[in-house]
Amino acid sequence: MNPLKLQVTVICLFLLLLKAPFYIEAEITAVSDTVTGFYNKVLILPCTFPVGSSWDLRSTLILWQRGPDIVHSFYYSQDQLDRQNQHYVNRTSLFSQEMARGNASLRLDKVTLQDAGVYTCSVSTNTGSQKKSFEVNIAAFYSEPCLQFSMLTDRVNLLVTSDEGYPSPTLQWLMENSDITNQTQTHLMQDTQTGLYVVSSWISLTEVTNSSLTFILHNKPLGQDIRRDIQLYSDKSERQRESAYRCHGCFILIPVLLLLLLIMMTALYVFITKRRKEQTKQNGFTEMGYPSETQILNGKSSMCL
Repeated sequence: MNPLKLQVTVICLFLLLLKAPFYIEAEITAVSDTVTGFYNKVLILPCTFPVGSSWDLRSTLILWQRGPDIVHSFYYSQDQLDRQNQHYVNRTSLFSQEMARGNASLRLDKVTLQDAGVYTCSVSTNTGSQKKSFEVNIAAFYSEPCLQFSMLTDRVNLLVTSDEGYPSPTLQWLMENSDITNQTQTHLMQDTQTGLYVVSSWISLTEVTNSSLTFILHNKPLGQDIRRDIQLYSDKSERQRESAYRCHGCFILIPVLLLLLLIMMTALYVFITKRRKEQTKQNGFTEMGYPSETQILNGKSSMCL
């Protein structure tokens, strides 16, 4: 048998034998069968016992255990921590000023995930003894989610991350109130030192128009619900309308340009035709014997029949 257990048993038996004529079975009460502690915070493990007019502090023994480990012990009117498990050193205390009112609760500082387990509060006094066990769960709130997104030519990728939470959460994605969680991918990573989780969830969407997405993270033990709405807006349809308008303008402008080109070509054709006629007429007069301009200027003229 463990030496400490033997010592505690001997003390209890001694006290019971000493006060045997006055022994009354007393029930220790706990607030709840399950207590949830917050990571890195103070946790109060509740335990009370009845106190009568004959109660004596010197005959009171309070023992807190988690399984076989000694969490905190009190007897001979003071804390007895020689056998305390190293995991709890400098982190436990009792409310000694309230023992006269039957308070045997334990204060546990800087709670870690390793503090989870089944705890037992045992109290023995000159009026009786009893013990009570209950389960302790440890949880941590998840941080405010961080949203990252990347836009590609044909899709948009959304990534939501949250960390420093425990236990693993339940995630849900909604689009226009329709569940699209099965279209997402979720990854959980646990910190090697703290044991807390980092959760990442991403989704890839194509043909994005004006859409409303909702990201939901649920941490059941703490009743934590994080719900964030994400509004997606795409100006693709607007660009398509602008492009169509520009193209429509192009279809109007092209016939105008063609008409102007036709007019210019017609005018050029008329000009060239007229010019050729003038040249032909002038050449005809010269061949029939009319003096040319050069001949007139030279004072010469000739006519041939």
